[in-house]
Amino acid sequence: MLSKPRSSKLLLGLYGLLVAGLPLAGLCYALLGSLGLVGPLAAGFTGRYWRALGTDTGLLQAALFSLWVAGASLALAGGLALALVLGAQATLRRRPLPTLLYVPLLMPALVMGFYLFQLLSGAGWLSRLSFGLGLTPGVEGFPELVQDAAGVGIIMAHVLLLFPFFTLLFQAIYQESRLADYYQLAQTLGARPGQFRWRVAVPVLLRRAAPTLLLSGIATLGAYDIPLLLGRPYPQMLSVYIATRLQRFDLRELPAAYLAGFLVAVGLLGLILVLTRLTRRHAL
Repeated sequence: MLSKPRSSKLLLGLYGLLVAGLPLAGLCYALLGSLGLVGPLAAGFTGRYWRALGTDTGLLQAALFSLWVAGASLALAGGLALALVLGAQATLRRRPLPTLLYVPLLMPALVMGFYLFQLLSGAGWLSRLSFGLGLTPGVEGFPELVQDAAGVGIIMAHVLLLFPFFTLLFQAIYQESRLADYYQLAQTLGARPGQFRWRVAVPVLLRRAAPTLLLSGIATLGAYDIPLLLGRPYPQMLSVYIATRLQRFDLRELPAAYLAGFLVAVGLLGLILVLTRLTRRHAL
């Protein structure tokens, strides 16, 4: 049998291989593929795929659309969670709301996307209900809420997944930081409820939750299932854009797809490093 130190080192080595070794190997392969050195059509070193990146606006559009979706989802989910935690403490402590908040967390992203598609599409439940009530003349009169240019359906799906998680996170921080006691103290000193919320509670909650919020936003940037089901062929989010190019029948598209995947992965890793340093620097 292996000794405990040796088994611990083996487990740590396997963990490091899974979380660092294999992703780095994939990044190296993507980089070499974008340079024409590996892949089905590798014919030797070339920089034409990197030069063509300047004239291809697809990757930039996908990045901007992904940033919009992630930013809007994070802002809406975080704002709703803050409003609930700061304005409904008594309700959050009574059942069944605390239990109900866990229900969306049990749903896979694909299930949430399928549910919203059935609910909000032109032929979905809300469209049929509005037609039955005489509110819309038909499918064409129902607003585009899924597969729309603004990504409303994608944002709604992510908000439904993030909102309960953020609420539970903020509630745990609220109780751990004893903000209820600080609220009583602020009232004793003559502060208004609004002053306490904006000058004390909100900064404390956001600073303590900042790393989790930022990682959730980055995870939304790289989401695949929901944008694939609820999004349009154009604009696409980054993960769908890269996967579409990788799965095309034209093998000549592969080096450009490798390049897009490499740049997105490096960009997200750099963003994670920068944001985690900033949150540590300004943490309480």
